[in-house]
Amino acid sequence: MKSAKADAALYLLTGLLQRLDAERPGMLQEMIAGVEGDRAALPENIENREHVENIFDEAMELLTRANTA
Repeated sequence: MKSAKADAALYLLTGLLQRLDAERPGMLQEMIAGVEGDRAALPENIENREHVENIFDEAMELLTRANTA
């Protein structure tokens, strides 16, 4: 079941990211590159790897959505 609270937060955060990127063009691309770099730098034996990977997946989804809208 979807959470209206989580979806509202996602909506607002997407709007904020888009406004920031309008003021500072390229910011979203920099953030995407940062997330990709952090993911690539994860140690192989990190604890809770699946949870950490899910965090990166969600961050990338949000940044990509904000960057393409």
